[in-house]
Amino acid sequence: MKKHILWLVALLSSTLFAATDAQIVEHFKSTIQVPNITIEVVSRKSVDGIDGMDFVTLNLTDGTRSQKLSIFTKDDLIFPDVISIKQGGSIKEMMEMAELQKKLSAIYKKEEKKNVISLGNDPKKDTLVVFTDPECPYCRQELAQIEQRLTTNNLKLIFTPVHERSSLEKAAVIYTETAKAKTDAEKIKILKKYYDENVKFDQKVSDAEVAHIDELKNKYFGAGIKGVPFIVKEKELLK
Repeated sequence: MKKHILWLVALLSSTLFAATDAQIVEHFKSTIQVPNITIEVVSRKSVDGIDGMDFVTLNLTDGTRSQKLSIFTKDDLIFPDVISIKQGGSIKEMMEMAELQKKLSAIYKKEEKKNVISLGNDPKKDTLVVFTDPECPYCRQELAQIEQRLTTNNLKLIFTPVHERSSLEKAAVIYTETAKAKTDAEKIKILKKYYDENVKFDQKVSDAEVAHIDELKNKYFGAGIKGVPFIVKEKELLK
């Protein structure tokens, strides 16, 4: 009888906690059929407001490629996402954004002024930090409404091009020319010039300048940015 009670207590207690790191890793190893895959848990956090639920981030690699995967676990269950009606959306997106903002914050607070193009200086308006690429079609769409954006927000642009060398060169030229501009209107004119898909320019851009833009891009993408345009409130990065 005593052994039965102890066994029952152990069984019940095992269902009161989320799956262990080892159990999660073993599950994904058995379901992802990729040779030589390595899976490790890189972070684990309790989900506020949901007792016993953890938010777990995994790193998957086959030796040449790597990928992050985030999941939730409660008891012996694993969930790809959790939707909160009260909070109005995906808890996964909220937690991933909070983690991304934390990483970006550490970088942004140390960013050199020469790598940031500032537009607008109204203390009553929120400032948006925009990570952008002059050859990205979606960034071009965003730039097309820049004057409208400035009616409600200040803007700070950081170039993180995802295209070929020409996009890195354009970013370098934009930084050089906007540094000499005296007004927002002049900066916007320069931006629109080089965001035009038909633009041609004769300025020589050195390998060192291209490497600098590439380094800037890798720094922010390394923190977790997955694409451009990526926009975040500056106050979230200055916390």
